[in-house]
Amino acid sequence: MPAIHLSYTSKINKPGDSPVLTVSQIWAGLQRKVRFAQEFVPVIESCTVLEEREDGTVVRDVKFKEGAGPKPKARETVREYYPSWVDFEQEDGTHIRNVVSDGPSGELEDLHMTYMFEFDLPHAKGSEEQEKETKRLKGMAKMAVEKSIDTIREMVKDGRIKP
Repeated sequence: MPAIHLSYTSKINKPGDSPVLTVSQIWAGLQRKVRFAQEFVPVIESCTVLEEREDGTVVRDVKFKEGAGPKPKARETVREYYPSWVDFEQEDGTHIRNVVSDGPSGELEDLHMTYMFEFDLPHAKGSEEQEKETKRLKGMAKMAVEKSIDTIREMVKDGRIKP
């Protein structure tokens, strides 16, 4: 079964960004993303929480917009590891991790967000098809990181995430 591994990293607080996001605001945004993924990732049409366990684990179904996601829908088991990452594991073995990390300075202006993906794509057989799918998914990864950061910043501005 073909597997595609990729990641994308972006600086969270770029020069001129306002407000400058704190770790607690970023974490609050990632927690909201667990339950309302469609607010953060444009290729997701809907997100339905099926179960919230005592240990904080969430089981959810996400539905992707037609032709935009790696597949039409996915059931995910989501675990949070404050303050560093959120782990999304799908039933088919696909694995996604949203990571918040410090840069060399350790300052807020040097925070980074990385999304790491391990897609198991049985339909992407052969090097040409797999290469095409990898390129498409790289674009999706970049968009997902950038849109998530932008959405968290907007939620801080409009009060959905507290300063």
